[in-house]
Amino acid sequence: MTRVLVAYGTRFGSTREIASAIVHELNSGGLDAQAAEASGSLNPDNYDAFVIGSPLYGSKWLSTAGMCAAVMSEHIEGKPVALFSIGTTGVADPEAGEAEHKEFIGGLTEVAPKLNIVSDAVFNGYFERSNLPWYLRIIDRFAPTPQGDHRDWSAIHAWAKSLVPKLTAK
Repeated sequence: MTRVLVAYGTRFGSTREIASAIVHELNSGGLDAQAAEASGSLNPDNYDAFVIGSPLYGSKWLSTAGMCAAVMSEHIEGKPVALFSIGTTGVADPEAGEAEHKEFIGGLTEVAPKLNIVSDAVFNGYFERSNLPWYLRIIDRFAPTPQGDHRDWSAIHAWAKSLVPKLTAK
């Protein structure tokens, strides 16, 4: 059975919920998936495939998720990897959200060229203004982000289901 690690970075828990939904779909598809917060203590030798995701802040993943992908890339050469980003840029402008994600993925593949990326996706996230630190609240006043839960669970589940054949060990 293919063992899949779904590693994620999260600041307020929204990405953890998405990772859990992905794990559920992968397990329903016959894989042995588990979620874990991205960290340097994850052992990639224990897995056959990987899904790694993070929210995008300022066009970048959280450092824990980005470093996890970059460091693990040296140990998972050839194993399938799927990447996902969560953000709010795409709520008002889906093309801008997709461009922000693709720009990050492009930069990640420059520093981690051994990643065997079989799929990537960007999803709208959850935004709660009260979670912002004071300095980001000031910025948000000039370009306000729509508040609320913008996650499209149907799209998340469909993408996760599409990963099953791409992540299955040969």
